[in-house]
Amino acid sequence: MFYITDVYEQLCNQIVESTGGHMSKVLIVSSGSEAMEAAMKLARQYFLEKPDSEPKRVNFIARNQSYHGTTLGSLSMGGHISRRAKGQGQDENDEAYVARLAEELDKEFQRLGPETVCAFVAEPVVGA
Repeated sequence: MFYITDVYEQLCNQIVESTGGHMSKVLIVSSGSEAMEAAMKLARQYFLEKPDSEPKRVNFIARNQSYHGTTLGSLSMGGHISRRAKGQGQDENDEAYVARLAEELDKEFQRLGPETVCAFVAEPVVGA
């Protein structure tokens, strides 16, 4: 059961207004796990129900060593691969680091087939 407060309503209104008319609803949930599960379902449903349905879009891409929650769906997206040194190298500036990550992401899209990707999820601080 949700208890609605003025602050809650104001936040929801601000979120809707920030989309410039592209969205009309907000779903507030209790945890990041619930949020990820809802986002996965919504992304999948979108590609199934749009007029030119894309049922092949079943893949979700996440960064390595990522954590997105404790539900089966969110756990299945995490790429928590054993601790390997994949971080920014000593001679790698911010621009090179971002370019490398963008290239890795593009390669993953190509490996899966862009037409099969349902969504890409990322956390601002990996493992946080």
